[in-house]
Amino acid sequence: MSDYSFISVTSPTYDCDFDVRYLEDFGKILASLGCGDLYLTPFDAADLADKLVAALDVYASTLRAVA
Repeated sequence: MSDYSFISVTSPTYDCDFDVRYLEDFGKILASLGCGDLYLTPFDAADLADKLVAALDVYASTLRAVA
């Protein structure tokens, strides 16, 4: 992660909604999961997306191997 991306955690809740949006005023991607907010540069967000897709591919391969 670059020096311009950061994480913010607020008071814990039991609500674990997942939301991603672009904050035009700051030029950041905001990924919110429950009480945590992840502020990413577009470059870091693209890197995270690539890693998520790779992890899901491994998971899907595992499911196919078991089935």
